[in-house]
Amino acid sequence: MLEARRRVSSGSGPCWIFAHIQLAGKGRRGRMWVDPTGNFACTYVFFPDRTIDRYALSSFTAALSVYDCLSDFTEGSAPVSIKWPNDILLNQKKVAGILLETIAVGKNKIALSIGFGVNLLSYPGASELEESAFSPTSILTETGVAIDPIELLNKLAVNFSKYEGTLQDKGFTELRSLLMDRIHGIGSQIIVRTTNETLSGVFSDINMDGHLILKAGRTKRAIAAADVYFD
Repeated sequence: MLEARRRVSSGSGPCWIFAHIQLAGKGRRGRMWVDPTGNFACTYVFFPDRTIDRYALSSFTAALSVYDCLSDFTEGSAPVSIKWPNDILLNQKKVAGILLETIAVGKNKIALSIGFGVNLLSYPGASELEESAFSPTSILTETGVAIDPIELLNKLAVNFSKYEGTLQDKGFTELRSLLMDRIHGIGSQIIVRTTNETLSGVFSDINMDGHLILKAGRTKRAIAAADVYFD
């Protein structure tokens, strides 16, 4: 994502940036992330044709794109699901993550950078995990399937273009229906940690802004961004 910031600031247009090895990556809330050779790390940077308050919906076009890629490559040999807002689970273990970042480019021009990381061959050890996080895994470990990173990049680019086109032409309604069929843990008891507070309740829905709906007793609350943990 650092390379994406450099390129877009220099005036280049939309582009995919692929890393054979990633040593200075980062996850949510600035957490350090390293991807060794053989895993998948790439960034797509572009200028979405919508208002900045709707940029975050690309989190779901990205997640659906990765979901489709992994489902196709593994041919259903292990269940794939999406953990709101943008992690991918394989056999209910984390196999991929997505990170969105905006980049100011000149006056009134904002780019969106989307970083994709997929554990194709290896995955972090337990000591590198946040407490209560999903156990990590790799595609090779769970399915025995070895995926070529460049083949994954090509398929991901096609899928992402398709889902961004759907979002642009038909809005979030159609994407939401696809998402709800693939999302992990609807109806489950969860803990939600935002930058300011920790909440608990039932993951009851995803609204038309892509926000998680947390139900606690008779109260429902829309959560725009948070770390989510399942009991």
